[in-house]
Amino acid sequence: METTNQETELRQKATATAGMVYFGSIVTGFLGIVGALIAMTENLGAGGIYLLASAFAFGLLANALYRN
Repeated sequence: METTNQETELRQKATATAGMVYFGSIVTGFLGIVGALIAMTENLGAGGIYLLASAFAFGLLANALYRN
């Protein structure tokens, strides 16, 4: 089966979009951890919310990576 230029462009766009989503999830996860550490050192009660956001981002990323 021969791929056309349009199919190749769609695959490249999908790959680029997936890469941006992975990068965004990693950034969100690490910023959530940093925010939780800052909140805990400042004795703020919001540390758990930051950790929840971080866990959610890493969980979605792991789900996307390990899904067939």
